[in-house]
Amino acid sequence: MNCVDWNAADRFCKAEGKRLPSEAEWEFAARGSDGRKYPWGDAPPSAKHLNACGAECVAWGKKHGTPLEALFAESDAWATTAPVGSFPEGASRWGIEDLVGNVWEWTADFYASYASADVDEPTGPATGTAHVMRGGAWNGAYADWVRPSFRFSSAAETRSHGVGFRCALTP
Repeated sequence: MNCVDWNAADRFCKAEGKRLPSEAEWEFAARGSDGRKYPWGDAPPSAKHLNACGAECVAWGKKHGTPLEALFAESDAWATTAPVGSFPEGASRWGIEDLVGNVWEWTADFYASYASADVDEPTGPATGTAHVMRGGAWNGAYADWVRPSFRFSSAAETRSHGVGFRCALTP
């Protein structure tokens, strides 16, 4: 789901008996315990792995007066967001799809710089002015943006075609 601010994402997950994942949970789901660079491994991002900006995105941007740069030269077949499950080759080691590309995903945590002690399962601060997003979006032009370790933050009120979420469930 996209175009949803943090508060709406949080309410939706809670109404489903779930929650937004912590930043650490989200990254572990994407990278696994082997520290892979991307959910699929260490190979550079390509149109077979994720929905990011390729030839189709650049053409869409040109048509809509929004200059966009490409992450890869080929087309991933989706000018903007793609249906869930469109990139099975980009799945994590546990089969979780669409963790990078398509939309930035809200996490439960407020944003703050990591402290030196925050090595294993860091938790965000109890309060803040911005929440952490992970994963990059369909208009991403830089490989670093779609690395699961890349952190981005935004105000809770942010709504965008490139921002969405997924819910987590505590077993």
